[in-house]
Amino acid sequence: KKIFHQFQFVFSFKFRDLNTIKDRINLRELILSQCPYFGNTLGEVWKNPGGLLFIFDGLDEFKGRIDFADSRRDTEPQHQCPDPEWWCELSDIVYSLIQHKLLPGCSVLVTTRP
Repeated sequence: KKIFHQFQFVFSFKFRDLNTIKDRINLRELILSQCPYFGNTLGEVWKNPGGLLFIFDGLDEFKGRIDFADSRRDTEPQHQCPDPEWWCELSDIVYSLIQHKLLPGCSVLVTTRP
């Protein structure tokens, strides 16, 4: 029996590794940095966000800041990341995925230690 059979693609990231990203990035470049074989096929992948699972491991190790209580994040354009091709801060990409503002319908799993 398949586990996670509803997902066509699973993208897994470790916050420990993501801490090395200092500049703005987009989701496309983030994925291609770890999965370069996707090349020009990501445009097709985005068309079915319900088949995507993003795993972010080790939130407790993330040096960036993701404040879910900050209501400005939803209204200030510099914190919005509505498209996988938009250049954003890494924390804004993760936040937008979790809040379903980026690739609505995708699934996101975040792990952390207490």
